[in-house]
Amino acid sequence: MSLQTTNQGGIALKKLSLVLASMILMLSVTACGGNGNSSNSAATDAPASADPAAGSSSTEQPAGKAKIKFYTFKADKPEEPIYQAVQAYNESQDKVEVEYESLVQNSDSTDFMKKLDILVAGGEVVDVFMTGNEDELLERASRGVVEPLNSFFEQESITPEDEYSKLLKLDDKVYGILPSSTQWLTVFNKDHLEAAGLSLPEMGWTWDDFRDYAKKLTTPEHYGTYFHTWGEYPNIIAYTEKPHPQLSADLKPIFDDPSFEYFFNLRRTMEKEDKSVEPYADVLASNYHVLQQFFAGNASMLAVPSYAVRAALNLEKFPHEFQTMYAPLPRSVDTEELGMTNISGGGLAMGAKSENKEASYDFIRWMSKESYKFTKEIPAFKGVDGAELINGFFGENTDLIDTASLSKTLFDPNIQMPDTFSVPYGSELKAIVENGFASFILDNRSFDEVKTEMTAEVEKVVQANQK
Repeated sequence: MSLQTTNQGGIALKKLSLVLASMILMLSVTACGGNGNSSNSAATDAPASADPAAGSSSTEQPAGKAKIKFYTFKADKPEEPIYQAVQAYNESQDKVEVEYESLVQNSDSTDFMKKLDILVAGGEVVDVFMTGNEDELLERASRGVVEPLNSFFEQESITPEDEYSKLLKLDDKVYGILPSSTQWLTVFNKDHLEAAGLSLPEMGWTWDDFRDYAKKLTTPEHYGTYFHTWGEYPNIIAYTEKPHPQLSADLKPIFDDPSFEYFFNLRRTMEKEDKSVEPYADVLASNYHVLQQFFAGNASMLAVPSYAVRAALNLEKFPHEFQTMYAPLPRSVDTEELGMTNISGGGLAMGAKSENKEASYDFIRWMSKESYKFTKEIPAFKGVDGAELINGFFGENTDLIDTASLSKTLFDPNIQMPDTFSVPYGSELKAIVENGFASFILDNRSFDEVKTEMTAEVEKVVQANQK
């Protein structure tokens, strides 16, 4: 070993002796503490092909699994499907050990993200975490706490767009993979459909057709359809056929797009004239679950994300006896594009400060391809047989779920979504549209008035986030 000296003049012999003594002491301590290295370092430094029988000694660190932590809002219970998937991953290979870290026990992703933010701010190193929606992930990505995955895809020599129906991206960087995808579709009460003498609509039906169906399905006992309070419902077209539901590519508000005036007025006409939908004021006052009125038999059809499928089996929460049938979302009246829908979901992401990024990526990829077998949710991963998956999930529940129409709807080859982009302040923009529509429908205001206000509010948010 060579001793490096400084340029601060000659070092007295006495000082040199002290330095040498100190170094000998440090080397002694290091040698004694060699077995205290973390398993992360051992797994990273040990050659993958090392022969454990070759050159072994009592001072050699054994190769072990890289240990990573997975933070989730899913409960830390054996019956939790995500927990089961993580255990299956741990058992499937001998290179990575995932520690399951549940920060909440109520599956509330908002509370979870608050607690995770506090941990990160306090210096906690996060390897992998999951979010409940896209905005939660991308907002953190904009703050630099999420690792882009592009280089890992390149190392694996794959094009992620070929592998997944949607990726969570910001500025062309992939920050998250969806373990499951939520696809918008239309659900129907089979009994109501047959009583009205209607057949399931086919791919390519329009929102004008949707209005006509709602009128024909309406009876004194129930409405033809239901619109919830969420920001998607003032203009579903913006979420299914536009790159961004509120912004153009140059971050300008898009409320001049004809679909906004069309859908706002469609909602008003169906409520005020057709009487085919429950009044918005009543919906606000009642604080319904988005699926409550449909499964209660108070609405015959509903445009909704595909988590409504599995909810049909939750008879404790949504007691009902009718079979649910499925059809694609309607398209714009003025477009010939077929199969346009909205695909969304929470993401699996890697912490920017993870010290085991290769192991974290391996876990994320496995979860994206295998966890659906435990969660029984539709994966964003494209490498599945749709009909086989649906029959495997719901083949014993055909009294409640029409598997033929569900498979046809979810895996129709025409299903597509536009090339989308996201911004980390998307939830703020969505709230502006929610408030604008509420003012339009409750105060009977003109669309132009509300459009002007929404435009100004969106411009303020965009400008505030560009500083």
